[in-house]
Amino acid sequence: MRVSIVHRYILSEILPGFLVNILVFTAVMLMARAMQMANLVIARGVSPLKVLEILMLAAPKILTLSLPMATLLAVLTAFMRLSADSELTVLRASGLSLYQISPPVFVFGAVSALLTAIFSLWLAPLAGWRFKNELLDLAKARADLAIVEQTFIRSFPGLVLYVGQMSPTGGELEQVFIHDSRREGESTVIVAREGLLGLDREAGLLAFQLTQGVIDRAPKGQGATDSIFFDTYELKLSPGGEMDGRNEGGLFRGRAETPTWELDAAAARLSDPALRRTYSLEWHERWSRPAAAFLLTLIGLPLGASFRVRGRNFPFLTALFVFILYYVVSTLGWSLGKMGHLPPAAGMWTANVLLAVLGVMLLRRLDRGAPIDPAELIRRLSTRLKLRCAA
Repeated sequence: MRVSIVHRYILSEILPGFLVNILVFTAVMLMARAMQMANLVIARGVSPLKVLEILMLAAPKILTLSLPMATLLAVLTAFMRLSADSELTVLRASGLSLYQISPPVFVFGAVSALLTAIFSLWLAPLAGWRFKNELLDLAKARADLAIVEQTFIRSFPGLVLYVGQMSPTGGELEQVFIHDSRREGESTVIVAREGLLGLDREAGLLAFQLTQGVIDRAPKGQGATDSIFFDTYELKLSPGGEMDGRNEGGLFRGRAETPTWELDAAAARLSDPALRRTYSLEWHERWSRPAAAFLLTLIGLPLGASFRVRGRNFPFLTALFVFILYYVVSTLGWSLGKMGHLPPAAGMWTANVLLAVLGVMLLRRLDRGAPIDPAELIRRLSTRLKLRCAA
């Protein structure tokens, strides 16, 4: 009975901070998207409610990051508070071991991992698919929404668009660059001084009326390039109809929007090994995020229980440092996996393995009553690295 009361008390310390952390982290990450999409309301006249709806579709992907970070900070803050008020010392003196105190933390970590898995494996791809379709619906209704000046646009499979300047109304274009690789065996580059962007409403096509430019066609495998100069040229493309996933290498439903259980089949349709590796990396990343949410509790418990700092910023800075370190290692693993230097599984799970090893090491050290000094750990790691480099 005494242990169950302690467990409920520890959970009551963790849960409020966890909920606040989720709201704060998610809101901060959404703010960057909100600033980008504010232009749709101010300059393009799109309904704020429509923009809010599109913005909410970005939340599931963001939650796959904010949930693990909120988990780490909640556990870290709760145990720092218990340690600073000597409550952990009282619990240990009353005969409770570290492993008798920790079950509610691991249950909390498992629930957080389950929530992260729901968003990472299911909701994020589904919301990403709807997010892309909502933007395409806006592009059909208002063609100029698809184009952002001085930005390379890759929303249309097989096409890369660039517009140097665009009129406030969105119709007149200057310094237009289009790379068209939709035709198999041929690459086309279109450069025009000016152009008009409109919409063929009957056909549902975006229409580019280009003037004073050149078309360079380069058949693949041949060194020759055909150049055609034009006074006027019309290019039409569909913002949605031809993006149905049939054209290899230009799948409208990209890896981020492909359901988890279809990633292998989508990768099998690709002939480019680099693209197949990215789909495999995506699959492993979706599974590694929930595991990270649980493993971060292994880090937060011993770190929080070892420090007696009462400052409000210290838990946040510690959690931020740990999460940034995890994110850097994970991003490095993605890059190495994409380049083929590491298998996708190794690239995406290395950061989690490091979390597990570090968490178990810290828990065992805390259970033995040995102090955990981050400065000492960093000094030992740097010493070992120097010795290895010297060898």
